Amino acid sequence: MTEARSFYGWRLLTALAAVVAVNLGVTFVGAAVINAPMAKDLQLSRGTLGLGTTVYILVNGLASPLAARIINALGVRLTLCVGSAFTALGALLLATWVNQGWQFVTAYGLLLGLGCAFGALIPAQTCATEWFERRRVLALALVLTGSGLGGSISAPLMTRIIAMADGDWRAGWYFVLAAGLSAGLVALFFVRNRPSDCGQVPDGGGASAKLSRASDHTAGATSSVYRTRERWSVREAVRTPALWLISLAAVGESASSTAALAHAVPHLRDLGHTAAAAAAAMGLFSISTIAGKLSIGLLCDRIEPRNAWSLCITMMGVAIWLATQAHGAPAMFLFTGMLGFGSGAALTCWHATVANYYGPGAFASILGAQMPFSNAVSAAAPFLVGLAYDAQGTYTPAFFVVAAFTVIAAIMLLGASAPSHQPGGDRR
Repeated sequence: MTEARSFYGWRLLTALAAVVAVNLGVTFVGAAVINAPMAKDLQLSRGTLGLGTTVYILVNGLASPLAARIINALGVRLTLCVGSAFTALGALLLATWVNQGWQFVTAYGLLLGLGCAFGALIPAQTCATEWFERRRVLALALVLTGSGLGGSISAPLMTRIIAMADGDWRAGWYFVLAAGLSAGLVALFFVRNRPSDCGQVPDGGGASAKLSRASDHTAGATSSVYRTRERWSVREAVRTPALWLISLAAVGESASSTAALAHAVPHLRDLGHTAAAAAAAMGLFSISTIAGKLSIGLLCDRIEPRNAWSLCITMMGVAIWLATQAHGAPAMFLFTGMLGFGSGAALTCWHATVANYYGPGAFASILGAQMPFSNAVSAAAPFLVGLAYDAQGTYTPAFFVVAAFTVIAAIMLLGASAPSHQPGGDRR
C-alpha cells in the first residue's frame, strides 16, 4: 500500500494536464476571446483571423515529426519546456509587436502552433504511456482532459481580464505570456520522463510490482486489450495494414469534428436557432468532450480501444447527420452533445491504440508521423465545406458527405487488428 500511495505517476498526470491546458486549451480556445477585439482594433479581416487558425493547425501537425525527434533526443520534460517557451514568446509578440495581418499569422499561427506541437499532446501523452501500462487509457484520458478544462476555464477568464483592463485585449495576451512561463516551470520541476527516473516502474511500486506483473504473465492472466512492450520503428510500422487503417480513422475523426465545429453556429442560425441557443449548444459540446475522455478512460483499459474508437467515430458521423435535422432544440443539443462525447473519446482511443500496438517507446515517432496528414486534412475540411455552402446555399449535402466518410472510416478501423512484430508482444 505504501508503494502504491507513493507512486509518482498520478501526480505527474496533474502536471502534464496543466501544461496541456495552457499550450493547447488556452492558446486555441481561450485565445479566440482575445482575437475578436484585437481584430476589430487592428482592422484585421475575418480571412486573416481564419488564416491564423489554419496556420496554427498546420504548424501543429507539420512540426509533429520534429517534436518526436526532440522527445527522443532530449526527453519529454525539456520538450515541454521548449513548447511553453514558444507559447510565451508568441503571446509576448501578440501583445507588443503585432499590428498587421502577416504579423498576427506569424505570432499566432507559427509561434503558438509550435508551442502546441512541442508543449502539448505528443510529449505529454508520450510521458503518460511510459508511466502507465495497465491503466494507460485512463492516464491518457486524464491528460487530454487538461485541454478541455483549459479551454473552458480560460475563455470566460480572458473575457473578465480584458474587461478589467477597460477593453485592452493586450491584457489577455499578457495573461497567456504568464501562463506559458508557468507551464514551462511546471514541466521543468514536476515532469519526469519515465518511471526509472524515480526508481519506479509503470503503474507504480517497486520490486513487488515487478513480481506481480511477472506472476500475471506466468499465470496466463489475459484481457481483451492488446499491449506490446516492444518498440517499433516508423519504418516497420508503415508496413503494417493496421497503421494505415488507424491513420484513416484519425483523419475521419479529426476532419469531421473540425468541419462540423467550424460551421456549427452559422448552420444552427440558418435553421432558426437564436445566437444564445447556439452558444449553449457549443457549451454542451465542450462539456461532452470531457465526459467522453473520462468515460472511455475508465472503460478501455478493460476493452479493446480500437473497437470503442470505431463506435465513437460512428457516433460522430450520426451526430453530423443529426445536424441536418436539428430544427428543434432537442436535436440541436443531441447533435453537439454526441459530437463532443464522440470526439473526446475518439481522440483518447486513437492515442491508446497507437501506444498499445507499437509500444510506448515508439509512440512519439508514430503519432508524429500521422499528425501532419491528419492536421492538413482537418485544416482543409472547413474550407471545403464552406465552398460547398457557397455553391449550394446549404450545408446539408456537405454534412452528408462528411458523415458518410466518417462512418466508412469507422467501419474500416475494425479491420485494424494488432500487428505482428516478433515474439514478445503480449495480451495483458
